[in-house]
Amino acid sequence: MARQAAADAADRAAAAAVTSQRRREHDEALRRERDTLAAQSRVASDGTEAKTSMNVFNAMAEIRMAASRELSLLHKQQIRFTADRAQAIAELCDGAEAAITAVRDTVTGSALAKFLAENGKLL
Repeated sequence: MARQAAADAADRAAAAAVTSQRRREHDEALRRERDTLAAQSRVASDGTEAKTSMNVFNAMAEIRMAASRELSLLHKQQIRFTADRAQAIAELCDGAEAAITAVRDTVTGSALAKFLAENGKLL
């Protein structure tokens, strides 16, 4: 029985070592795949300035339409918000306003930088 217990323990240790090795290999393969996909994404996005600009435009349009829809609903229905809910909505509005301002600053800043780079000799 002692020999069997020792053999079982050795088998379990060998199985644990194999499992550990396979887990490391699997994790390494996942990391390589993730790195490859990230590299492909970077390469693919290098030439997509127009697509990115359109995505920003579409996102801003969606925000505007969603806000208009919700404002319309608020005007149609006399909803009374609890103080907590009103505060949460106000905070979301502040966050959305900050995000929109950041997009506006980025867009106008990059447009201005591009203009200055192209027409720097005029300044």
